Amino acid sequence: MSGKLYSIIDVETTGGTTHSSRVTDISIFVTDGIEVLDEFSSLINPEMFIPGFITQLTGIDNEMVSGAPTFSEVAQQVLDITAGTTFVAHNVNFDFGMISSEFRRLGYAYELPKLCTVRLARQFIPGHRSYGLGKICEDLGIPIHGRHRARGDAEATVELFKIIMQASGGDLNLASEKWVKSLPQQLKREQVDRLPEGAGVYYLYDDQGVPIFIGSAGNLFKKVKTFLVSKARKAMEIKSQLADIDFESTGSELIARLKVMSAIQEHQPVFNHVPNRKSAYSVRMSTDLFGYSHLEVSPLTSRTDNGLIFNTRREGEAYLEKLCKQYELCPQLCGLKPGQRCAEQMCLGACRQLEPAESHNARIRQALSERSFSKSDFVIIEKGMTPNEQAFVMIEDHEYIGYGVVNQELHAVSTLDDFRNYLNSDTASQEKIAIIQTYLSKNKPRVISTT
Repeated sequence: MSGKLYSIIDVETTGGTTHSSRVTDISIFVTDGIEVLDEFSSLINPEMFIPGFITQLTGIDNEMVSGAPTFSEVAQQVLDITAGTTFVAHNVNFDFGMISSEFRRLGYAYELPKLCTVRLARQFIPGHRSYGLGKICEDLGIPIHGRHRARGDAEATVELFKIIMQASGGDLNLASEKWVKSLPQQLKREQVDRLPEGAGVYYLYDDQGVPIFIGSAGNLFKKVKTFLVSKARKAMEIKSQLADIDFESTGSELIARLKVMSAIQEHQPVFNHVPNRKSAYSVRMSTDLFGYSHLEVSPLTSRTDNGLIFNTRREGEAYLEKLCKQYELCPQLCGLKPGQRCAEQMCLGACRQLEPAESHNARIRQALSERSFSKSDFVIIEKGMTPNEQAFVMIEDHEYIGYGVVNQELHAVSTLDDFRNYLNSDTASQEKIAIIQTYLSKNKPRVISTT
């Protein structure tokens, strides 16, 4: 082999972004590519609260780290053991970025050459369905003792690195790929290579750190690679301003889509379509001189009759068309076909006062009370980021209320009350409801309900 030394490193953190998260667990194995020569592992007190969903993922809670050293107390050990080595990690920019951020808070610039085992594995061990650590280790028969704990993941990465070294003959030079030639001037290859081949949300930033586009994908790495080689006008405009990429893994593509809607509403990126509530529409109800209720799509005002909000007039009209067919409502009285004769199969004569106003109005009220989902209480079961994780989306009282992730190794869940303990509440919107309804209509996910 080459005689070089490599520090195989993994960290667990309080979150997924380097600027606002802290390290909670660190493990370092120094190797020459054949055997382990040195090791350092420790829990770290992050000096901040560990969110519940992170505890579910890693098993590390606030009590566990309360007596652990802070990063400042182990910083010298990290410097000493990694000195003169190459920093190696699976999705290296994340782990290196987290450790660099910790040192930066201490006023020190941490610099080492880097290698990413995701990139290396793609080149020297091609043909695998996924290069996420769990999946590639499963394919190669590498056991992971303690998934999402720093030592367990680092040990597995050591074994993966040994296989890569053997496959490469010790020459770890990476060949260039076609998409690399399409990289914007301000973007580095490493920023793309760290993207996982799994579901999640990706954030594209300009040179001021402002999100300019937010999207979701079932395979983040492939999605962004495809975007980078696109010649579409919008893609070219985004790339002209693109300086950085970040991501958030979800395991579930459905949850990724729901998260995107919240992120777009919060950040309002210039290249995303942001629903404008000032130009939105609602369904309003009125009563004519004969006592018949009318429905109409009209611009949204400060007062709405029923909370039904649509981005465009056409969306609202499509909703009313569905109600007319389902509840045999008069299209004319729903503002859909003014001046036209009603189709007999859809109208029971309310427009000509042939149907009593009372029965017509009762169906109007029934139609408007229609809820977002036909079942009252249920959860949609989704894949998590590891085989032991279970993601879910929860519906309560016919309405979307949020999503969550459960580590099945640590927590047994089987009832709706069990899932509710791991729920991250989310704000419902017409867009999110449509996403869930479309997903249910096109897929057959596992569903747990009260009936």
